[in-house]
Amino acid sequence: MKRHPEPAFTAADVGTEVRVWLTRRGMSQRQLAEALDITPSALSRRLRGVMAFSITELAQVAELLELTLGDLLGRNILQARRSPHTELVGAGASSGLLRLDSNQQPFD
Repeated sequence: MKRHPEPAFTAADVGTEVRVWLTRRGMSQRQLAEALDITPSALSRRLRGVMAFSITELAQVAELLELTLGDLLGRNILQARRSPHTELVGAGASSGLLRLDSNQQPFD
């Protein structure tokens, strides 16, 4: 059986990033659990790394916290596994990508 290499980051690393951003934004774990439509204990398992966040959940978290996925996950996680397409993923403000919001106004 072919073994896959261990990732350079873990589900617990992702959970830590989410927890840090919750604190920065002043959102409680209960509020996030309600927004994700999961139980507080299910969110707790994700934040501790017992269970991984799905990409859909991470996208929802980023949107709720008004972040890009790059901001949410942080440079260390995004750069942990280099692939031919890694450079296409922005890592926050330094990526030069614009963050779109639902109330974007045209430029004059």
